[in-house]
Amino acid sequence: MKRTAQAASSIRGILRRSYTAVICSLTIPLVITLLLLVVIVNTYNGAVDRIDCAAQAQNVLEQELPSEIWNIISGRKTFEQGEQYAMLDQLYGLMDDLTKTASDGQQKYLNAAVRALDTLEGYIKALGVQTAQGAAVSWNESLYQEITSVTLLAADMLDQYSAGEIELLSVLNRRINFLVMLLAAAAVLTVCGVVYASVRTYRRVENAIRKPILRMERMAARIAKGDMEVRLQAPTIAELYPLADDLNRMAEQLDRLIAEQIEQEKTLKKAELRALQAQIAPHFVYNTLETIVWLAEEGKTREVVEVTMAFTDFLRISLSGGQDFISVAKEEQHVRSYLMIQSVRYGSIMRFEIDIDPVLADKRMLKLMLQPLVENAIYHGIKNKRGRGLLRITGRQEQDWMVFAVADNGIGMTEEQLDALRARIERKEGEEGYGLRNITQRLRLYGGRGLEIESKLNCGTTVRFALPCAAGQERKEN
Repeated sequence: MKRTAQAASSIRGILRRSYTAVICSLTIPLVITLLLLVVIVNTYNGAVDRIDCAAQAQNVLEQELPSEIWNIISGRKTFEQGEQYAMLDQLYGLMDDLTKTASDGQQKYLNAAVRALDTLEGYIKALGVQTAQGAAVSWNESLYQEITSVTLLAADMLDQYSAGEIELLSVLNRRINFLVMLLAAAAVLTVCGVVYASVRTYRRVENAIRKPILRMERMAARIAKGDMEVRLQAPTIAELYPLADDLNRMAEQLDRLIAEQIEQEKTLKKAELRALQAQIAPHFVYNTLETIVWLAEEGKTREVVEVTMAFTDFLRISLSGGQDFISVAKEEQHVRSYLMIQSVRYGSIMRFEIDIDPVLADKRMLKLMLQPLVENAIYHGIKNKRGRGLLRITGRQEQDWMVFAVADNGIGMTEEQLDALRARIERKEGEEGYGLRNITQRLRLYGGRGLEIESKLNCGTTVRFALPCAAGQERKEN
């Protein structure tokens, strides 16, 4: 154990030194180069911004301001309507921005341009005075020539300023290219160093660590797929002993817990099914017996026989020898017997249709799935509807699924009521929604799709569920 601990410590040291070398070789050259690159790029961007600012000022001096002055002289605008002073303010603002960041060598051009702007402002004021006094056009034209000369002078100063900035851009561009090449060389060297260190480290630790970990990964994958019989052999690295032992004990505990959970779920679901049957049976039995007594008192012998036979079929299929699965044909007969009995009581307000595809007749399904849904449709939908209601039961095969639906055109539900019903079905406590919740849990337990409920107020409700076609064949023993 002592020798193994020393080996483990040595492995950590190898990894630590390798990673330190890799990180340093990656970060130090990269950080230095990036810092220089950031500084140069910021300087480059500043020069570009200054050139753009100078170009804006040149455009105002060479194009916009002379054009505005000429519009005033030619009479297209009055002096007061002209935007010459706004353009002057824009120029002073641009000059101020350039002056703040200009180097000493560039400052002289900007100072000359500012003095030209001062002169230009004086000429514009003189033009305003002449215009107000109604001076001759020749005087204004002469003043226009002076203004254009000054604007060209200022533009020329800005042009020389821009030339200096462009020369600075050229220098910065060469520096950026150099740094990029330096960064590329550093990257190549770094990659080579990382590859060398990685290969060297990999070879040294592969046999010591990689193989035991791969065995543990394969074990975890097999556990995830449900194989709880897999076990690990004792690894050669002492530090991996606790992990291997924990994985083996985890597999044993999972195997035991899963078996216990499955047994508990089966017991719980069967108990819930019995509770559902007990909940449904009493009041229906009492009502049916009262109906038979009433028919007998009325002397309706044929109806007494029909109801009694239907009730007998209903009880026999409900019990089904304790089996949870019956054929679809028997489930259809079960719900048909139930509806026949109920039609005697509610015949004036209810009619029903059963349309189950004959291809499903011999397939097996969970029993007591349709009757609770039909009962809900009668008591909560059709009984509350004015006039005669229609109850329709359908069954179809869709690929590998048997899809059943119970639809009524009864009172229906609002969106709020429907949401509340769905919430009650999902709750694990409370009496409300117990029957539908029990059906949902049974469907999930046996691989079916849960209840899908659609409803609209005053239009009716439809409840659907689906079972796999092979479900009953797999669980006949239940």
